[in-house]
Amino acid sequence: MNDLSEVYRSFETGIRSAKAIKPKEYLKSIGLDYSELRIGFNSGQFHHGRKKEIKDHYEKLGLLTKSEAGVNNEGLTAYTVFGRYGLIFPLVNKENEIVNYFALRFDLETPKEEFLNSEGIYPIYPNLLTKRLYLAPTVIDCASLMQSKVLENRDAVIALHNGKLMPQHEEAIKSLSELEEIILINR
Repeated sequence: MNDLSEVYRSFETGIRSAKAIKPKEYLKSIGLDYSELRIGFNSGQFHHGRKKEIKDHYEKLGLLTKSEAGVNNEGLTAYTVFGRYGLIFPLVNKENEIVNYFALRFDLETPKEEFLNSEGIYPIYPNLLTKRLYLAPTVIDCASLMQSKVLENRDAVIALHNGKLMPQHEEAIKSLSELEEIILINR
């Protein structure tokens, strides 16, 4: 059954699409490069043409919510899509499996940032031999730091969940046997 990793592959394809002009322009404006970082684009259509059981599964994952909006064809269900027309960043568990998404819906009057759930770490769990760990307040701050190429050997960076230290962050930090320094980045 389609899981978050499989759906994310469609988002990675989406950002590379010739039609994804606005997402690419927005990324360029904030100094991020989708060819160097794991960034996808959710056009909001990943569920189109899928069987009902797949849509039900997406609903259980939190990617779709049934909507009261009207549809053109009788018998079809309208859905609200998580992170619709947004940049998608994957969060992973210890096994490096995608367990969550961070969405930046950049094309709204006021851009909106949201997490699918409260699991996972962006970009990955730090290497156990990490000596210096940066804690970035947001996924975008974390991606910007990675893009800057200032991290040295045995440095790592992880994003907090909207500035909050979650249990998975604490667990990851406690597992770092060589850790010498934690640097908290403030906005």
